[in-house]
Amino acid sequence: CGATVVTFSDLQKSPNNFDIDCCLFNAITLPPHSISLPVHVSQAIKRVAEGVPFLDLAWAHQSIIQRKRLNYDDPRYSVSNQISGKSDTVFAIRHKNDNARYEVGDLVQFSRGPKSTSHGRIAVILRSGRSCKLEIQLLDSDGGFDLVDCQSSAKIVVDEKSLQGNLVFLCSQDFHRLGYVPSDPTRSNIFNRVELPGDSSQQ
Repeated sequence: CGATVVTFSDLQKSPNNFDIDCCLFNAITLPPHSISLPVHVSQAIKRVAEGVPFLDLAWAHQSIIQRKRLNYDDPRYSVSNQISGKSDTVFAIRHKNDNARYEVGDLVQFSRGPKSTSHGRIAVILRSGRSCKLEIQLLDSDGGFDLVDCQSSAKIVVDEKSLQGNLVFLCSQDFHRLGYVPSDPTRSNIFNRVELPGDSSQQ
């Protein structure tokens, strides 16, 4: 995207030689995922001008994927409130069991009891003490490989411990070309995306 990367070491050596457009942080290393701000984060904040946006690394990832610089003021990627401790919502979490990262918008599989598994899209991540709760929009299932993606589907709130992994959505044409999907849908993380007529859910 034509960006020049300036590291914290660069700022320490020559703090006045750079015009910083934004600061990138790994959101899952910030509160509430840590008790306090990492030292390098605190020191970096002191070395940049007031008003410089603080963004999650996902902003850079998506800018590369979309081949354009995304807006600095996109609230999905801002970690300013995490740094200041003024928000109960976060954009991403790191799962304590498998160390996986989950973000708002991710398609996930999660448990709803000892023997019940459901699928959905993460809509909101809420801080709850030292852990997080997730508001998930359900993907309706027929018990097979078809999952209905509908904006009007019900939402439920679950604990982050319920997460069991990410899902892969494919359109019907691509899904039916696959030759390595398990015969048992309960053992698969690849599903056929079914969109209701007239619905404009995200891909």
